[in-house]
Amino acid sequence: MGGRRFDAVFFDLDGTLIDIRGPLYASACYAFERIGNQQALTRERYYELLLREGLSLGVPDQLRHQYAKLALSHFMAQTLSAQLEVLPGVAETLAELKQRNYTTGVVTSRPGDPAMLSDKLDACGLAGFLDHVLTASINNLSALDKTESLKLACARAGVLSAHCVYVGDEPRDTMAARNAEFGAAIAVATGAGGVEHLQSHPEFKPDYVLHSMDQLPDLLLRLEQRRTPR
Repeated sequence: MGGRRFDAVFFDLDGTLIDIRGPLYASACYAFERIGNQQALTRERYYELLLREGLSLGVPDQLRHQYAKLALSHFMAQTLSAQLEVLPGVAETLAELKQRNYTTGVVTSRPGDPAMLSDKLDACGLAGFLDHVLTASINNLSALDKTESLKLACARAGVLSAHCVYVGDEPRDTMAARNAEFGAAIAVATGAGGVEHLQSHPEFKPDYVLHSMDQLPDLLLRLEQRRTPR
């Protein structure tokens, strides 16, 4: 292990490395209309609900599954054909992590051929900083739980899960990291969840919450400095 506290850092894709705020809003509007919600989902109201409630946007429990299914199918249709728009600070952060010799990778709920996603990541300048790219093998709500994909990422990297970090943008990313027994779950408030929602989630509170990706290298450095000798 070379005395390092963590040896691998894996990332969610959408909302973590890639800006999806526009597609998320469009998908929410689409699903809201189809579940019969009468109140217009303005962009201002959408962001208020997103910060407070997360991706569920406060949809009643009895409609939540239907809403999630509609929103997910619409979102996937948008993003599968769209170019990737990299969030600020992401490329610089990935470059620094590679300089520090971390194993890195993307573990996403997006379905499809990982080679095709790798090509998209190459086109936007990120592929060279990523050792592994894992996509979902199914295209339904079950793919939202990335626990098994995270375990597979560890196996492919040859790193114990306790020495891995997962960085995502919503509570289900923290849930998957916990279930996969990762050493740390870090959330970044650039996607589906605001800082307050991430910090106060009743079930899946991450170990750390960042405002932006460029804060990650300093956080990992602090964690390295705190490590106890093995």
